[in-house]
Order: sequence, then structure tokens, then C-alpha cells
Amino acid sequence: MKHIPLRLFVLTTAACVLSSCSNAEPAQTTPPVQTQQLRQLSNANPEPLETAQITQTAQLGGAALRPNHFPVRRCMNMGNALEADYEGEWGYTIRERDFHTIAKAGFDTVRIPVRWDIKAQKRAPYKIDPAHMQRVIDVVGQAQNAGLGVILDVHHYRELMANAGPQGERFLAIWSQISQAFAAAPPTVYFELLNEPTDADMGQLNALYARALQIIRRTNPTRAVMMGGNRWNSLDTLGDVRFPRDPYLVATYHDYGPHEFTHQGASWEDNPPPLGKRWGSNKDIAELTDVISRASAFKARTGLPVFVGEFGVINEVPEDQRAEWTYVRRVAMERAGLSWCAWDFAGAFSVYDMSRERWKPQMISALTR
Repeated sequence: MKHIPLRLFVLTTAACVLSSCSNAEPAQTTPPVQTQQLRQLSNANPEPLETAQITQTAQLGGAALRPNHFPVRRCMNMGNALEADYEGEWGYTIRERDFHTIAKAGFDTVRIPVRWDIKAQKRAPYKIDPAHMQRVIDVVGQAQNAGLGVILDVHHYRELMANAGPQGERFLAIWSQISQAFAAAPPTVYFELLNEPTDADMGQLNALYARALQIIRRTNPTRAVMMGGNRWNSLDTLGDVRFPRDPYLVATYHDYGPHEFTHQGASWEDNPPPLGKRWGSNKDIAELTDVISRASAFKARTGLPVFVGEFGVINEVPEDQRAEWTYVRRVAMERAGLSWCAWDFAGAFSVYDMSRERWKPQMISALTR
């Protein structure tokens, strides 16, 4: 995500995605989701979630990852913490107990966005601040102790986007240090090379991806590594990524469609979409159908596991509408065999209510029921 200071009720018709519906009328006036179209979003036989097995693997350390296999299924983003200039600046500091709360709710993995560039030297050898590295190591350990897998990324590296040439060596040095620090970590720790490249030159980006992967493989020969496309990890650009021959790669994209619904009133945008947009029209369903179809086709064509690294709806939208969008999207992803990671735990797209220290009931049910 960009810098941001985030009664389960999903329509009866939306619930038809997984089961037959009764003739009962919906209990609210939101336009009904077109269930027949939703049934066609993917194959009738979803891939197994394997949540219990994954959690056990994380707790025990696990064996090496199988080639062309990515065991993550249900993931929560720990946004607005370690990607800020300092943890807590954006209203959230990661707590050890949060990981136990997440694991107990049925998630198998957390994605921890980390901004490394502001904590690294500007000149060679580009050393990362030891206190920052230790904090990340501690947080990863806490998540693993709770039985969770962990995805680590390089987040908000804006200078790399603006000047990939001079910043490239720094990016590679950062990954050299990360890969060495986590070389002995269990296989349920995963690497994501770069979050949401924006206006990057794809030739330069692909070259950096290839070089970063070579560096990681020196110390982490079988660790899962994710790569995504340009324009904020858009699905539209995923096909532009050159995936090297490597059996432990994962393709990733982010899904906030349609933007005018998910980002209503987003204060960090210059011209945020106005409040009041509802979701569930024929056009909305067509958009979702297209996204899932193209992601499924990419997965089938390449043989790569596909991970939806972020998806969510801003808190300004009423919770019942957020839950409806989240539930239908999540089910469509699962039925297509896509892994996913909700954005986010306690930020501007939150699933957890920090003020009450409890899950938002409609949102957590939309992700786990």
C-alpha cells in the first residue's frame, strides 16, 4: 500500500458462492451480487487450504519447501508499523500477542512490510542499522513462535523507483544482508523482492530481480521468493516480469478493484474517490470475473504459484459493504487456487479493532467463515 497514517452480514446471494441458496429475500437494500457469474469465476474444486498442516509446519520448523509449491493460504498484513519512518508513527506497533490472536483466528501466515532503505547507509557497504535488523528478527521470531509463516518484503523504496540505476547496488546490498540474517530461518519464512514497483523501467527491474535472486540463492537455496509487476503490483503488468528458471518462485499481485470503491476518501491521495460508492453491480462482478480469470490463466500458463499479496477496503466504507466485497473476493481467490493476504490488521483498512481489542466481527467472518 501507499503511505497511510486503516452483525457479519454478507448478502444471502453472495453466500451462494459456496452453497445452494434458499428463496429468502436479502435483509438489506444493497443490490444483490450476481451469484451465477460468481460460480463461474473458477473451477468447482478449490485447492485445499491445509491450514492446520501449515501451522504445524511453522511450529516445528518444517522440512524444505517442495519445488513449485507455496503453502501459504490465508495471510494477514501487519501494515503501518515497520514500513514507517519509525515504528508507531502511523498508529500501530507490532505486539507479540497480535500474532497469537491472528493464528487463533485461523490465519497461517503474516506479511510484514519493512522499509529498509531509510535504515541503511547511503554509501557502500549500505549497512542496515543493527537495531532495525534486530527488531525485524525479533518480530519474525515472535510470529514463528505463534505458529505463523512470515513474508518479509522491501517496502516503500521510493528512491529505487525514481533512480533504479544508482540505487540498484544499494537494493542488492540490502537483500544480501536480509538473506544472510535469515539464512537459518525455517522454510516458512518467505522473501518478497520489492513491494509495489511504480513507474519503474521493467528492463532495469527484471535485471535487479535476477541479480537479487542470485544473491539470495547463495544462502537461501530453497526459500520461496516472490516477484511482482509494475504499477503497484498490478495484475496487468505481471506478465512483464521475467521469472528466472527457479522452482521456488511465486508470482504476486495486489487487488484493490474497483479503486473508486476500495479507496473512497483516502486522505493520502491527491484526488480520492468520493464517499458513497456501493459495490455489487453487474459491472463490478464483471471486473472481478476478469481479474480472477486472468490470474487463473497466468497460473495455468506459467505453472507458478500466484499470491494476492494485498486486498482490502478502506475503513471509511460501512463495514457491511466492506465485508461483502471481502467475502466474495476471498472466496473467488480460494476457488481459483490463489493464496491471499488481507490488508490489513490494524491500519486504515483494518480487520482488528485496536480500541476494543477485538476483531471487527463482520470483517473477520468475511475472511475466515
